Amino acid sequence: MRAVYASHGRTISQAMRAVLPLLLLLGCSQPPEAAAPSLDSPDFATRAQAIGRMVRAGQACNLMLSVTTLDRAARIEAAALEQRERDGGTAARDDYLRSLAPPEFGPRGADHSRWCTGQRAEVERMNALLSSPAGAALLQQAEVARAVRR
Repeated sequence: MRAVYASHGRTISQAMRAVLPLLLLLGCSQPPEAAAPSLDSPDFATRAQAIGRMVRAGQACNLMLSVTTLDRAARIEAAALEQRERDGGTAARDDYLRSLAPPEFGPRGADHSRWCTGQRAEVERMNALLSSPAGAALLQQAEVARAVRR
């Protein structure tokens, strides 16, 4: 006697044969990496995190950032930090700050150089964004949200 799925009319062994290749593929794949925060995200907290990461990448890679960019980034990050601490306490704030740090590189400079090369375009885009009227609007959004929370 074969057990049959009532809703599909298949035997258990037929269903397993259909699903087995998918399970094997899942077992062979790497776990997905967390997506890096994006400057294009509509979510303010995600954009603030992307800005913080890019500022730190710029500093780690000795890339020039304008004073306007640094000022706006610091003020946006301060608003994001306040929100993180308000939502989850100092542990959440500290986790957020750790997430902004660039990776630690060993004694080999090649890894650092390769990483910096990969970051350059996004750092330059962030610098242009924060130096523009769109950056002023993003800062204003952060400051309004900060004032409303107080």
